[in-house]
Amino acid sequence: MKVTSTPQRKGKLLIKKCHVCGALSESFKEEQKCKGCKKSFLPSNYFGKVHAKNSKEFSELFSMSDEMHDDDMVKGLSVLW
Repeated sequence: MKVTSTPQRKGKLLIKKCHVCGALSESFKEEQKCKGCKKSFLPSNYFGKVHAKNSKEFSELFSMSDEMHDDDMVKGLSVLW
């Protein structure tokens, strides 16, 4: 009998609802695009961070769920679980 292990949870789970198509996503890092309609998202704490000068710096603005707090969430569209 082969025993398989389930991956261990890596912190808080971020659940986000797309404001365009309503698709839900679950991840441990902020999504950059909706998996349903491909709408681009801004980082949750966008205005609290330095604005990026290029696309590489912009992608680094997206946080891991462990770095986020309830105050960073857009009420009704995202939640930390």
